[in-house]
Amino acid sequence: MSSQTLFDPLNWAASLLMTMNGIFGIVCNGIIVHSFATSPLERTSFNLICAYRAVLNCVILSWGFIGTFVPLTIFGDTLFPPVYHLIVITCVNSLYVGLQYCGFLVAINRFCAMYFPIMYSTLFSLKLTIVFTFAIFCYRISRIVVELLQSIPKKCFSVYSSVDLNWSPYLNPECREKYANVVDATAILLVVLILLNIATFVKIYLFYKSTELGSRDIKEKMKRNKIMFTQTILQDLTYLIDMLFTFRLSGLFTSRVWTFISGSFIWESVHSFDGLIMIMFNERLTFLKRSFFSSTANPSFAIQMTKTVPSRSYPAPID
Repeated sequence: MSSQTLFDPLNWAASLLMTMNGIFGIVCNGIIVHSFATSPLERTSFNLICAYRAVLNCVILSWGFIGTFVPLTIFGDTLFPPVYHLIVITCVNSLYVGLQYCGFLVAINRFCAMYFPIMYSTLFSLKLTIVFTFAIFCYRISRIVVELLQSIPKKCFSVYSSVDLNWSPYLNPECREKYANVVDATAILLVVLILLNIATFVKIYLFYKSTELGSRDIKEKMKRNKIMFTQTILQDLTYLIDMLFTFRLSGLFTSRVWTFISGSFIWESVHSFDGLIMIMFNERLTFLKRSFFSSTANPSFAIQMTKTVPSRSYPAPID
């Protein structure tokens, strides 16, 4: 326990912000998980991926931030041994990558729904989506085990600093190899995601434009799909912003306030706002969606369209 951190106003302010942000994120993501678990109508392929994302967000926020970083910020770096720092940081970073994989899975889900409607129900049935998400989880767990087995013998302990108010890898160049090109790889992945989502949105736009529905129906359906497109873009861009702050912009200033914002607070906010974004665009939670988008389309449009447009030309619903 460090008396320096106990009486440091910045440490207490950072702890309070991380706690409030973490609780907010856990509540938002918890609502998504509860909605999926309690409502049979919510149990679609797309909502399953969202629920999986929400669970990972809750683990990162509760264990990584509230359970580890907040106590370390108040009581000092020595509250937990270095190996525990390593275990927590390795786990939450691996789950973070798992969330990026989920984003890619969502993009493929929507892309297949629009371009391969006949195959969609086969490729993205609920059972097969469970297999996909479980495979992602198993792979990330295996990566955690491998990284820990490689790092612990070398004493490559990534640690959280109560002075800098963020985590950092060990200074040994041999230990920093696993973080090389992380930003570039993430940027490439997000570019692919954005291209997939743009292709999906173009298909949606061209499809509705070619139908013989009334102009009012077309307008309302376009608004709904623009909102869906916005959801995906927002979720994808938040991860790129976080990686840019962590690995590029964090070096612009050396003040403790900046290292906290760029290294910890923005990262935590990604997981909190991911839950908020999913709530805003969740079909069951339309009361929130209407608060942000007063002209949001009726959730029953997907059902109405199946009655109006021949099934042969209609893209699969984006589940």
